Amino acid sequence: MDKICNVPVAIPSAPELILDLLVAHSGMLSAQLLCRAGALMGIGESTLRVALTRLASDGKIERSERGSYALNRAGPALSRTVDGWRQRGAQAVAWRQDWLAVHDAGVHRADKTAWRHHDLALSLRGFAPLQPDLHIRPDNLRGGLAAEREQLKSLGLSSTALVFRLADLDEATQVAARKLWNVRILAADYQRLQTGVERSEKRLHSQPLEVAVRESLLPAELMPPAPRVALLAVTRRYQDKARKLWREWLTRP
Repeated sequence: MDKICNVPVAIPSAPELILDLLVAHSGMLSAQLLCRAGALMGIGESTLRVALTRLASDGKIERSERGSYALNRAGPALSRTVDGWRQRGAQAVAWRQDWLAVHDAGVHRADKTAWRHHDLALSLRGFAPLQPDLHIRPDNLRGGLAAEREQLKSLGLSSTALVFRLADLDEATQVAARKLWNVRILAADYQRLQTGVERSEKRLHSQPLEVAVRESLLPAELMPPAPRVALLAVTRRYQDKARKLWREWLTRP
């Protein structure tokens, strides 16, 4: 784990770099350009080409007849979920103190891969454990229960898990549910990430292009209102500048 402007940033693997560039480019990139980007990040050509083949066979990217690649927008839901971080704030609606819940006591843990997908689906959709085998999140997303069921299913939630709406909790349980998310820590993390992104943003145009594009790795999005909105705003701005730098670098002979 490296640090950029005091923000921990994991150097991407070959598949992560390919997906990041294709998401940012919103078009097709040749294998040659992707290998060149891999070399910049210390990834060998053979490693990157193996990653291209695997991503294509997994349906995450598409290959043209001329050897160029693009993101498969109809591909796995996980890629679409990660790609959609810029629009996530628009999904929220007013919260009426009710919850969405998943009960998974009946889900078998023996299949480690299936369990990992199940657990990741809960994490990506913001669920936290209220009690053993009972996970909840605020019912504050557009589409409500029906939309959440579809999202969880597409991300790999076990079909034996129960997904339902939870309302009318007693006062003590409602208080316990609210404490599942430490707002102070989240707000402090947002501020730390925002400061780091802003510092890196100031450096982007004062460094050699090769250094700037290596530095323009974005931190992951987290989650309360004002600090989160501020972090998303500066991250969007940063990503827009980073995209321009990468496009400039990729078009260089």
